[in-house]
Amino acid sequence: MAPRCIVEIRGGKLTGTKAVLDPGRTLRVGRSDLADLVVPHDAQLSAPHFELTWDGARCTLRDLRSLTGTRLDGAAVAALHEAEVQHGAWIQAGHTDFMVYVEGHTPPPADAGDDDDDEELDEEERRARVARRAAAERALAALRDEAAVAPLYVVLDAARDDRILELLRESVERHQSLYEGQPAEPLDEVAPYLAGPMAPDSRLLERLVREGWGRRWGIFCTSEEKFAEVRRHFRRFLMAELEDELDRVYFRFYDPRVMSTFLPVCSVSQLDELTRQLTRILCEDRQGRLLSMGRNAGAGS
Repeated sequence: MAPRCIVEIRGGKLTGTKAVLDPGRTLRVGRSDLADLVVPHDAQLSAPHFELTWDGARCTLRDLRSLTGTRLDGAAVAALHEAEVQHGAWIQAGHTDFMVYVEGHTPPPADAGDDDDDEELDEEERRARVARRAAAERALAALRDEAAVAPLYVVLDAARDDRILELLRESVERHQSLYEGQPAEPLDEVAPYLAGPMAPDSRLLERLVREGWGRRWGIFCTSEEKFAEVRRHFRRFLMAELEDELDRVYFRFYDPRVMSTFLPVCSVSQLDELTRQLTRILCEDRQGRLLSMGRNAGAGS
């Protein structure tokens, strides 16, 4: 299957909004309904400002005689001139920035799923790798089942691996940092991110589990709420107060080791608070099993 092209808005009210181009499609971007991707609050954008065309292998950009012009990687694009857009390119139009990515563009590192280097491992390491892959496949099947019942989201710790942000940027699902405001911008590379919702056949879900299972990349959840509400819910738990103390500390609930330790021992009221806008929380435990807990059920694997 040919990959899709992803256009993501960076900055402003629509940060994190993505438009997806199937092969053979053209996307118009602008301020009015004459565009496919509309940014209504940017008065410097023309009604249709620029367009992107994706043929499955090559992406091209055309400025549609906009009043303020379009810049590609900092260079002005002449009106109606066709410019080739590379994976990871930056487009500036009006006061809005856009990033362009090709779905699944970057292959996984060799140790994330390839068998090529298995021969170089000793017996114990080989068995551990086989066990991790088997656990990942079981978890992937279970998470796909969950996604078939309710919208599935994931909270990922970008500080765990550079590959996490790479996967998020090259996926069609929306993602956004749980941090907010200008002080958060320098922390983009190490922030926790919410992504989703993911369908059962999501390529992002498949890659996250097959590459990241057992590596503490993040936790999953299901919720009938919209993306913005799920993000708002999780932002409430970024800080926690220590019992009998006035200190507030970061609560790394998105670390599976923290969550899998907390869930089985938390009180009913704590579980109710944590899952108030969710239906289930799911994460790997220390043995690589899938731990699952909801508001009306206990934990299981």
